Parts: sequence; structure tokens; C-alpha cells
Amino acid sequence: MTGFIKWMEQHFIPVAARIGAQRHLVAIRDGFIALMPLIMAGSLAVLLNNLFFTPASLVADWFNLKPETSGYLQFTTKYLQPLMGNIWWGTFAVLALVVVFTIAYSLAKSYDVNPLSAAVVAVAGFLALTPQGVTITLADGKTTQATWGNFGWQYFNFGALLTAIIVTLVITQIFVTLMRKNLTIKLPENVPPAVGRAFAAIIPGLIAIIVGGFVPVLFSILNEAKVLTDTNLFDFITKFITDPFMNLSQNPFSAIIYVLMIQILWFFGLHGGNMMGAITSAIYLPAVAANADGAHNVFTSVFFDSFVHLGGAGATLSLVIAIMIASKRRDWREISKIGGPASVFQINEPIMFGLPVVLSPILIIPFMIIPVVLTIIAYLATVSGFIGYTNVVVPWVTPVGISAFLSTSGDIKAALVAIINLVIAIIIYYPFVKLANRYESEKV
Repeated sequence: MTGFIKWMEQHFIPVAARIGAQRHLVAIRDGFIALMPLIMAGSLAVLLNNLFFTPASLVADWFNLKPETSGYLQFTTKYLQPLMGNIWWGTFAVLALVVVFTIAYSLAKSYDVNPLSAAVVAVAGFLALTPQGVTITLADGKTTQATWGNFGWQYFNFGALLTAIIVTLVITQIFVTLMRKNLTIKLPENVPPAVGRAFAAIIPGLIAIIVGGFVPVLFSILNEAKVLTDTNLFDFITKFITDPFMNLSQNPFSAIIYVLMIQILWFFGLHGGNMMGAITSAIYLPAVAANADGAHNVFTSVFFDSFVHLGGAGATLSLVIAIMIASKRRDWREISKIGGPASVFQINEPIMFGLPVVLSPILIIPFMIIPVVLTIIAYLATVSGFIGYTNVVVPWVTPVGISAFLSTSGDIKAALVAIINLVIAIIIYYPFVKLANRYESEKV
């Protein structure tokens, strides 16, 4: 075990640390962190509609309420459901457009280049390559071609996130590179700084936006030459990148590799959740929104939060409980008393670095095994139809059981599965906690 840890420290950790510090991945992570108010507001709107405000809501189902006879449903569907719909429209429906701004801002800031101008240019470049005059399906089922200048919201929602990320990184990198090469308009020093920064961004911004605007022209040329059959960049990325990755992400083996990577990184003291954040944001987060629209994706970002990361990576809440039940080590018990309340809310740094779990030769086995076991259990419970699919994004700090209940739009059986997973994790941790007691006594 000691030799393995030394080998990992020498060969794996330096590479992982460099990847985790890569500025583009960090920009993606920070860009999505900035979206948390929107994600929470949109999630709340979806949750309230699913629980209370629609004829298909959980409350309406429980009490067998009918729209034609229930004054409650008539009121909620007339006023509260549209209100929640408006909130959804201002958050989830345009999330990809907003993430263009936040990622561009974060990336430019990492280069110490004017972040506000970079974000504005990225949004303009993204809009310049977004298809216009899209086909619209009318109420009678017929289709019509919208006029030029009309956007389809499908290019701004969760489904367009991967395209938005790629476009943002490219356009922002062009802008940043030109700014750093001083291809700018320089004004006298007595000009106000805000004006000077704005003028400095003109040439780099113009070139970056032209690149964005040329993309639809390029696709038209390639379509006329019959080189491509896809009519725009969004369709191309969806066909060749998004759909394959989405299909791959729903493979149980891929999900297991994903959780194992988080565990391995955490075991060596690196924040696995943050370092794998690009995958979470680009693949598993949109899967939640797809489920809200009727898809059946088992593995979503909230799936792992609700059923696997119970108390944080490695289900460390179960470790805390196992320690309080079985451990005689005073140091572990004291750390568990201090870090336990945080673990209830999925914050496990006090336990990870306090016990520590990081580089612990005793805890590495259950720490790696438990997330895999919990993933398999929740997967089987979902595909068997015992619990519903996760279709609502809930805050990752939501306690065990409550998170599963809310993320599945009020499925009480999902909460039961989460609690069962917690108990199973406690059982797996238990003998290793007992082993740690023996190790400590022998050491003394």
C-alpha cells in the first residue's frame, strides 16, 4: 500500500494537479458557480410546479384534484403556474446564453485581460453564430419558417450548454490572444481608464465577433458543397459530441469511472468534485433538465448528490456515524463531533482533512468501494422503476433523503433508497473503523 501511494504521488498527482489548475477548466467551473442563483431559482420554480401548482403535481395526484372542479387548481394554474414558468424562462431557458458571459469573464480574468469586454464580446460572437429564422411548430401541428432575426430558445437552454462552452472558450481565447499581443487602439494617458479599456477592446472584439459570424456562412458553404449535412454548428456538435457523450455518460461503467475519479482525486487531497466539474456541468447537469422534459437519464448531477455523495465524496456522513458507533479513538470521535454537522449538509472537508481520510491506508478501501456500491444500488432502483428519475436540480447541500425526495419531484421511495444507501455505507465503514481502533492500540 505504501509503495502504491508513493507511486501515485510521483506520477498521478502532479498530472492531476496540472489538469485541475488548467485555466480553461477553472473558467468553466467558476462560470457555472456564478450561475448558482439562476440554477436555484429555476430549480425552485420546477419543483413547486411539480409538487403543487399543476394538474399533474404531486398534491393534485395525492388528493385526486381535477382542474374542472378544484378551486385550488384553477387558482394555481391561472396565476402560480405561469409565475413559475416565467421564472423558468428567465433562468433555465437561457442558461447557455448566460454561461457564455460568466465563462468568458472568468477566463479573461485569469489572463488579466479586461473581463467585462471579453464577456460582452463572447455573447455577441455566440449570438452571431446562432441560427435564425428557425422552423416553428404551430398549435395545429403544422410548421412554418420564422423570419430572420428570430431565435429558437433551444439554442439557449441546457441542451446547448456544450456548444456554448466550446464557442465561449474559442472566441474568448481569440480576444485574449489579440489583447495580449497589443493589437489594440491606444488612447492618451489622460483619457479616463474606462474609455481607454473600451477602445483597447475594439479591434480584438471585432475580429472575435467576425469569427463567430463567419461560422454560419462556413456551414452554408459546406452544405452547398455537400461536405456536411448538418445545417449549423449546434446540430453538428449535438450529433458528433453531445449525443455520444450523453449516451456514454448513461453507461453504468462510465458512471462508476466518474465517481472513482472523484474518489481518487479526493484521496490525494485534491477536490475531486471541482476537478471533475467540467464533466458534471457539461454532461450530467443538462441530463437533469432533459429529464424534466420527459427524458430518462439515470445518471445526473443530482443523482450523485442524492444517492452517492452522502455527506460529501466517499459518503463521509456514514463514516462519521460509524465512528460514533464503533470507534474508541478519542481523536476520531472529536473530529467527528466537529465535522459531523457539516457532513449533514454534504460538506466533508473537516472529515477529509481532520481524521484524515486523505492518504489514510486504512480508509482507502471503503472510501473507494462505497461510492461504486451506492451508484449501482441507485442505478438498479431507478431502471427497475422502483424510484423515479431525478428531474429537479436541488442544492448540493441538501441533507440525505430530503435531496432524493425533492430531486425526484416528491418520490418518497427515492428518499428511502438514499437512507438505505447511507446504512449500507455505515455497514461497510464499520469494520475498518474497528480496524483503526486496533491499529491505534498497537501503535501505542
